[in-house]
Amino acid sequence: MHHVSNPKVNASMPPSPSAAHSFQQGGIRMTLENADLWKSFHSIGTEMIITKHGRRMFPHCSVTLSGLQPFANYVIMMDLVPVDSFKYKWKKEQWEVAGKAEPQPPCRTYMHPDSPAPGSHWMKQSLSFLKMKLTNNTLDQHGHIILHSMHRYWPRFHVIQADSPYTVCWGSFQTFSFPETAFTAVTAYQNPMITKLKIDHNPFAKGFREGGTHSHSKR
Repeated sequence: MHHVSNPKVNASMPPSPSAAHSFQQGGIRMTLENADLWKSFHSIGTEMIITKHGRRMFPHCSVTLSGLQPFANYVIMMDLVPVDSFKYKWKKEQWEVAGKAEPQPPCRTYMHPDSPAPGSHWMKQSLSFLKMKLTNNTLDQHGHIILHSMHRYWPRFHVIQADSPYTVCWGSFQTFSFPETAFTAVTAYQNPMITKLKIDHNPFAKGFREGGTHSHSKR
């Protein structure tokens, strides 16, 4: 059986510069916020809950941008792509490959709600993707990102110079990604160390802390 410890990042990942949480392309630089928090999850194998009604990510994706043209308009989008072509199972305290990946559901893109906006707007504060939700409902009508449980994904961020989402010219866009944001989608946490990290760091996990029931049905 093929044992897997850390998520393998696929070959289209950008090469790691010295600051692994910051990438530059075509004059535009994107930096991952909360990089240390992401790394602490990544070191034990990040898991993200997906639900029928949609669940927000934690840690959530937040980035800062520099090098944009202040007066040009940009549309900022995010999507999630498979890390590899496998599905996984949690067995004997570790992840291992359980077979070939299921056919991917339609790849949806989450557009940052401020889009389109001038470069000056995007550069003045960090961009949060807090409101993006993950679902396992392939018939979802709410625009949530559809993922398969027990499959691995990583977020990609697209910076597109465009005056409107409908005039997006795919020639003028830059794509960024960060290896430490890769995760396994799950319907319930598999690794107890991940559960503990989420409870320790996520302000919304209060119900877990106080009730101590670890019950998903109550949330």
